[in-house]
Amino acid sequence: MPLQTYISPWSGYAVRHIPDNPGKTYDIYDFRYCGRSNENRWNVAGEPTLYLAKEKDVALAEYARHFKVDRTQGLANQTYRRQVFRFRVELECVLDLTNPDVWSALSLENAPDCFKDKTIARSTANFIRNTTSTQAIVVPSIAFLDNLEQWCLVLFLEKLLPETRKFLPSVKADGFFQIF
Repeated sequence: MPLQTYISPWSGYAVRHIPDNPGKTYDIYDFRYCGRSNENRWNVAGEPTLYLAKEKDVALAEYARHFKVDRTQGLANQTYRRQVFRFRVELECVLDLTNPDVWSALSLENAPDCFKDKTIARSTANFIRNTTSTQAIVVPSIAFLDNLEQWCLVLFLEKLLPETRKFLPSVKADGFFQIF
């Protein structure tokens, strides 16, 4: 079936974490820095991309995995704990990359394991981002690749309204986590 067949509305909840630095306050709706890192899996640096996780444990596992793979343990020890917030998410056009039928439509081999390769993940996201109406992709958590029910939501911010509360209408605090 054509890829467009698998694009559908999505609503639910997902979490984001931000620094809990003493004496500093951050706006959970401030996405200025989203997509700037060259270490992101589903976008190249400069593409405005917001990463959310299904649950706090998925967010923690992904964050810890980044330190194990991309950063030194010394830096992890200097990192403040993180505040976690749960968003209500309402999107019109989402593609689920945890769905084997979508893998077939994209002619992906060895999915979801192929997403461990950032080049493949970025190329897949780039193709979807630039050739479809998709506003976000549900992707397997690399920390839980053996369990496709543990996912992350990758939002292509340039394809969404500038009024973020239109697609993230509510948010509430959901505790903290810290890696050691």
